[in-house]
Amino acid sequence: MIPGTTFKEETSLMDTFNWLLIAIAVVIFFAVRGKQKRKKGHYRPSPTQKPEWRGHRPTPEYTREETTAERQLNAVRSSDFRKRPLMNKSEYRVFCKLEKLLTASHRGYRVFSQVSLGEILGSDDKQAYLAINSKRADFVIIDWSGQPIAVVEYHGSGHYQDYAILRDAVKREACNSAGIAFIELSESYTDADIEAISNHLHVRAA
Repeated sequence: MIPGTTFKEETSLMDTFNWLLIAIAVVIFFAVRGKQKRKKGHYRPSPTQKPEWRGHRPTPEYTREETTAERQLNAVRSSDFRKRPLMNKSEYRVFCKLEKLLTASHRGYRVFSQVSLGEILGSDDKQAYLAINSKRADFVIIDWSGQPIAVVEYHGSGHYQDYAILRDAVKREACNSAGIAFIELSESYTDADIEAISNHLHVRAA
C-alpha cells in the first residue's frame, strides 16, 4: 500500500496503470504489424530462392530466331553488287565458234556457258552427286529436245591452277558415266578442233 493513500485511491491508481500498459501494448502491436506489411509489399527473392508465383507464372518472352533466308536477305540488302562478265574474251571466242558450228551443221542444237554439272547430271549416290554439283562446265551443248549431248572444257592460260587436273578428272568421269561427250580444247586450239566437235555430236545423236 502506498503511504498517504487510501485503499480506494490505490486501487484507482492501479487500474489507471493497467489501462496505460494495455494502450501501450496495442500501439506497439499495430506499429509492428504495419512495418511487417510494408516489408512484405517490397519482397524480393534472393538469387538462390525460387519466387512464389501464387498460381500464376508469367509468360516468358519469345524471341524468334532469324531464318537462313532472312539472314541472306539482310546480308544482300546491306551490301553493294556489281556485274561480272559471264565469260572472258578467249572463252567468248570459243562460245561464238561453237554457236556458228551448231547453226551450220546441227539444227536445233544450242550451247550454254558456265553450267552447273548438278543441273545436267544426277546420281542416287548423294556423296557422288555433291562431288559434282558445285562444279561448272565451260560449255554445254544440248540437242533439239534439250538433252545434254556434250561438255566442252576450254583450258585457257589460267586453267591449270591448284587442283585443276583433279577437277577435270572428276568432270570427265561423271560425264562419261552419263553418256555425255567430254571434249577438251587447249589454249592453242584450231578451227579443225572446233570442226571435230561435230563428229562427237553425230556419234551421240546416233
